[in-house]
Amino acid sequence: MLEFGNFPIYGEKVNKQWLTMIDSNRAIDWAMTRNCSNKYFFGRGSLNKKLTNGKILIIGIGAIGSIIAKTLVRSGCTKVDFIDYDVKEPENVCRSEYSFSTGISNKTNDLINELCLISPYFEPTNGGYDYSEAFDFYIKSHLTDVTLKTDIEKRLNEYDVIFDCSADNDLLYVLSQLTINSTLLNLSISNNAKQIGVCCRKNRYDFIITQFNGNVLKFDVDDLYNPTGCWNPTFKAS
Repeated sequence: MLEFGNFPIYGEKVNKQWLTMIDSNRAIDWAMTRNCSNKYFFGRGSLNKKLTNGKILIIGIGAIGSIIAKTLVRSGCTKVDFIDYDVKEPENVCRSEYSFSTGISNKTNDLINELCLISPYFEPTNGGYDYSEAFDFYIKSHLTDVTLKTDIEKRLNEYDVIFDCSADNDLLYVLSQLTINSTLLNLSISNNAKQIGVCCRKNRYDFIITQFNGNVLKFDVDDLYNPTGCWNPTFKAS
């Protein structure tokens, strides 16, 4: 261990040049180290190689999305991107993977900071906020624009796995109209987190709508949470 400002070195002039020399008379303060190589860091809890070696996109990093993100990073995934233009506020902390201490901030940057504290192998790439807002706007309002649709499909197909955790029916419909070759999973929960719906089928829009609006899943749709601000009312957490 080396103390700043007190390194075990000194200057010595040799052939008219100053050289930095090691003070061999100073005692060495040895530090304790641990092997944190990838093999040992994830040795007991690594996920399938398709996930850990793949590029992953999570759309919507609220309760479900942020928990999935942390689970993936703890389990060896290194390339995980996010799309969410929402802001992390105090009421998000109780049910999502955010910290109170960072205050009000955009969710993408806040979650990236959380994940960097967990794994030294996590490689954040997109940063997220500006692109997230543009993605939500353009994908919903310009679906008939062939050029833009092709560009969005190209961007999405750069990922091996996409988790849609947005609970946004409009986005769910739009994604069903795109040609996406990536593995696409949709996850959503019912009121009071009584059930979780997971869909990987091609007709995921019809399937999810039927489950939640077609009276297949039985849950209370009247006892809702009425917060201030957007998404009012919304489902309660458990």
